[in-house]
Amino acid sequence: MSDHAESGVQTENPQSCHVHIVPIKVLIGVFLALVVLTIVTVEAAKYDVGDVDVIVSMAIATVKASLVVFIFMHLWYDKPLNRIMFFFSIVFAAFFLCMILLDSHAYDNYVKGFQQDKTPTVAPASPPAAAPAKK
Repeated sequence: MSDHAESGVQTENPQSCHVHIVPIKVLIGVFLALVVLTIVTVEAAKYDVGDVDVIVSMAIATVKASLVVFIFMHLWYDKPLNRIMFFFSIVFAAFFLCMILLDSHAYDNYVKGFQQDKTPTVAPASPPAAAPAKK
């Protein structure tokens, strides 16, 4: 016989994992959304919208990454704490990117001066020397 007592209560094994099967409609929908967002990314790269170029491209990339993480990596069906951690990691990365962009124009004059000092001068090309005539 066995050494443990049988009971009607099932205990959850902490090492067991719960497998969540995502419906095929959701997977196809996410795939189509990723394709559309990729097309939007390519089209957005063709137009110059000034200072918001980085913001537009990062917003599109964040939406695409979020779709992959939430659906394909099953974060949507995981514990809420993991979703909160993902959200705050995106906010944290965006904050540091904004701090970098705020400081990027501080050195424009220095860079322009450096580029003006180091412009290469191209000497005019001399004509090729004539070959000696054969006798």
